[in-house]
Amino acid sequence: MNLSKLKATRDGFGAAILELGQENEQIVVLCADLRESLRLDQFAKNFPNRYVECGVAEQNMMGIGAGLALAGKIPFIASFAVFNPGRNLDQLRVAVYSGLNMKIMGGHAGLSTGEDGATHQALEDLAIVCALPNLTVVVPADNEQSQILTKQIAINNGPCYLRLGRKKLEAIGDFVKSPEIVLGQAQVLLEGNDLTIFACGLMVQESLKAALEVKKLGIKVEVINLHTLKPLDEKAILHSANKTAAVIVASEHEINSGLNSLVIQTIAKASGKEILHPVAIESIGTHSFGESGKDSELLRKYGLDYLGIIKKIKLVLEKKKKLNS
Repeated sequence: MNLSKLKATRDGFGAAILELGQENEQIVVLCADLRESLRLDQFAKNFPNRYVECGVAEQNMMGIGAGLALAGKIPFIASFAVFNPGRNLDQLRVAVYSGLNMKIMGGHAGLSTGEDGATHQALEDLAIVCALPNLTVVVPADNEQSQILTKQIAINNGPCYLRLGRKKLEAIGDFVKSPEIVLGQAQVLLEGNDLTIFACGLMVQESLKAALEVKKLGIKVEVINLHTLKPLDEKAILHSANKTAAVIVASEHEINSGLNSLVIQTIAKASGKEILHPVAIESIGTHSFGESGKDSELLRKYGLDYLGIIKKIKLVLEKKKKLNS
């Protein structure tokens, strides 16, 4: 593995926001004293009159962003996900209700935030934002996808939440030929007929590692990147679930909400309609708050790495076998 090529999704965001600033004078950025961590240094340096340092005042920051949106600007509002939306939900809710064209960036999300520990590992942010009507929710899987999706949400009118991470990741293209990525459209990265893994964020890479490993055993896994949680590509979910009749949902998030809930609800609602047979389901996510540690060690301990996924693959295939017996 070439470590020099590894990049975090926050890096892609920083590169994209700089390009957007060069292309569109209506782009403004607000940050809560985390400019370096969220890769906003270059934007602030190049466009000082369009960068607003709000300090550790996330609720105030959201209010300022709302005012700028009402004035016709396109504000990108950035902080760690535990604070944005964790601390400013009240202001975010009103902004989304009002349909303001605001882009909310929640950085350092998930266990992979690492040594910062449980207080800074957002594991419930997707539950918050997915519950808000009319809010687009996006979770890129790598640096390149982060750049592309950041640019797409900039021209997509309306409020959006962008979830980003700290951990440096392999590119999806290191594993498979990556198809075009389009906001709102699921991305089929591997095709298979034994089971499907629906994943977002860094769990996409871990799912690909697991799928390629069990391929040696003759198990054909379909891996689908659900980078857009809202609006969810339900058609792609139902098509694949019908084909494989075995599903794993994998996200770096609390297991009882977020992507896991969205996928399972979609399949359950379609039971007896688009879904014509039983579907075995397993989920991968967290069941508790996190803790301090190295990112890779935390993912291993909480069953979120490729080895944990392989265990779930074996389990869901056993379920499928019983359902078909």
